[in-house]
Amino acid sequence: MSVTMGDTNRTTDADEAITERRPPTLGSVSTIVMFGHLSWLGWTWVVATLAEVVVVFCVSRWGDVDQSLWQSVAAGWQRWVVFGTGVTTTTVYLRMLVRNGVTRSLLSSASTVAMTIIAVVAGLWITAGYAIEKLVYDSNGWAQTLNEGGPLEWSDLWRCAFEATVALGAYFVSGWLVGAGYYRYRAVGGTLLLLPALVPAALTELFLSKDFGGVDIDTLAGWFDRPPLAVSVVCGATVVAAGAVVARRVTRAIPIR
Repeated sequence: MSVTMGDTNRTTDADEAITERRPPTLGSVSTIVMFGHLSWLGWTWVVATLAEVVVVFCVSRWGDVDQSLWQSVAAGWQRWVVFGTGVTTTTVYLRMLVRNGVTRSLLSSASTVAMTIIAVVAGLWITAGYAIEKLVYDSNGWAQTLNEGGPLEWSDLWRCAFEATVALGAYFVSGWLVGAGYYRYRAVGGTLLLLPALVPAALTELFLSKDFGGVDIDTLAGWFDRPPLAVSVVCGATVVAAGAVVARRVTRAIPIR
């Protein structure tokens, strides 16, 4: 009799545990995706910052400082790091979270939230790097010249923050589309869709600057003048939003393998 009652109690406890299990929320899933990305992105930023310190020290001691080293050593290539982050949105988190009760729609929304936060944090980190570098350069009388050809002024930091954030968001979206394409359509289909997936990043770069992927391209510089900040940010943000909508729709239709 006691055994039967014990079994009954254990069954009741298990039923209550199942009943009390809360469904995943946007906040909880966004936290998982965001901190999953930041767990390795943060180390990338630490390494890039240390590399900047070492390079500035070496160049100032044995060479001439006549341009921004932060742009080439740390800031420029961060686009591709965030691009890789977008790729893992589907290749890493889709199967893991969907098999644990997260819907594709909720994952898509969480990925959009994570993308926004990561782009803002990375954009602020890049801008802070330029600001600290400018303090060091100004105190030593060095010229902080950018790839675009002009010196960086304090008033340019606002533009830097907005443009870096929007550009990083665009690269995240393109990476998200690339990862979704390869996950859903395998090697052949993913490769065929590779160029269309890069459209958000390419268009945003055209609106924001005269380079692509952090590399200055003289041909692009001769095509048009740099647009006003408001035009750059609005057009770039529109491209990012449109790309995110497409990525969400693609993700919601991906079968789990």
